[in-house]
Amino acid sequence: GMIVYEMCADLNGVTTIEELQEELKKAAQKDQSSAWVIGLQFDEEKLYPPRLLTRHDLDVACPDRPAIIVKRDGHMAIANTRAIEAAGVSASTKDPEGGKIDRASDGYPLGPFRETAVQIPFGAMPMPPIETIIDTAKTIFKKIAAYGITSAGIILQTDAEGVFGKQGEYDVMLMSLLLDFIPINLYSILVAHDVSPIEEARKSALHNQAIGSQFRIGGLKFWADGTFGSCTAYMREPFSDQPDKKGFLTLSPEEIFRRMLVAHKAGLQIAIHAIGDAANRLCIDLYDRLLKEYPKKDHRHRIEHASLLDAEMLADISRLGLVVSTQPLFIHSEKGWLYKRLGQDRAKWVYPLRALLDAGIKVAGASDAPIESLDVLHAIQCCVTREGFEPQQGISVYEAIRMFTIDAAYAQFEESVKGSISVGKRADMVILNQNPLSLSPQKIQGISIVQTICGGKVIYQNNDQQNLLRKT
Repeated sequence: GMIVYEMCADLNGVTTIEELQEELKKAAQKDQSSAWVIGLQFDEEKLYPPRLLTRHDLDVACPDRPAIIVKRDGHMAIANTRAIEAAGVSASTKDPEGGKIDRASDGYPLGPFRETAVQIPFGAMPMPPIETIIDTAKTIFKKIAAYGITSAGIILQTDAEGVFGKQGEYDVMLMSLLLDFIPINLYSILVAHDVSPIEEARKSALHNQAIGSQFRIGGLKFWADGTFGSCTAYMREPFSDQPDKKGFLTLSPEEIFRRMLVAHKAGLQIAIHAIGDAANRLCIDLYDRLLKEYPKKDHRHRIEHASLLDAEMLADISRLGLVVSTQPLFIHSEKGWLYKRLGQDRAKWVYPLRALLDAGIKVAGASDAPIESLDVLHAIQCCVTREGFEPQQGISVYEAIRMFTIDAAYAQFEESVKGSISVGKRADMVILNQNPLSLSPQKIQGISIVQTICGGKVIYQNNDQQNLLRKT
């Protein structure tokens, strides 16, 4: 999505409503135009006392221009009165399929928009100018290279479905304009109702058929449910701290299967977001049905997150040859409230890395940026230590590195051309100032990236480290 992150208020670490209002006021002053004020990385779990915000809280900071704050998991946005008006929402606006608008007793929106409803306020936001987008892209890709990243899997919208609503319709076009400024490999997965927009996008510069090309489009992405953080993940049993909520499916089972089928028949990879145990069970069962009806070797269809599983689901994922893409830094962000939300028993099966690998499942390491940090070394450390959260699900440093290299390449059908340093493969590699395999795991995050090399070209160089290496 084309939000210009550099210009938004960063609400990470805000602990009171007054502080949050201060940050929004500052962002409004920084950009004096009538542009929308946007706050990112909001987490009400960190407020003291924790409470959900309403439009009135935001109106205090931004009375006369639209303002939106986005919950850090991206599955909820809170709009002020001006933003609600700009989006044309009133008491008579119906909840969209797969989404929910919180309302006051008279039916007028309270501020929070959940799941697919997030698209409503976003859709009303004007696009930033193209120069701003290009400048931002240059900055962001420099940052990505500085973290030692040589390949990224990215999500692009093709229509109004997806977090960014109507703005997302321009994702493919805008991304194509940015290719000259992108130093790394991009594997795009497109959000679409059907395969035609994907086949259309595959005719653009974003896709080159040859395995190992810099830009490729792999398949179809959609969401089966929400998140633990927004209590919208689809659960078998209610959330421990919110017993009135079990989350919900954002698409019907029939629609999930229909999308699987069209993608599978078109030879595209399927990537389904599933977090709650009920959502994962359903998606695994639908994959099972798909592969019984239309068997295909080496399909590598994916579950994105697969956050809460059980022994039976693990066995089925393994038997079906599904690939799991996981975001280890979720543990870092959520460990403070996961026990409260899920209870002790379910917590043992959250992000169960050890159990996934023991079941013989290919697990690819991912970031979920811009929601989580791009810091791969921190993510690798988190796989091993789990920062104390259910440590029995920890894995070895070697296994964690595999997740972010050769097995991530496998998830993109590219392990024959990248993911390890060997003769004939792409020269994609990262030089570190210390060996993660010989350090104590707690210190991995502190390792410095000396150089990032992509396709044999140095795309990032840490000058301080270069000098240090010369001295030693």
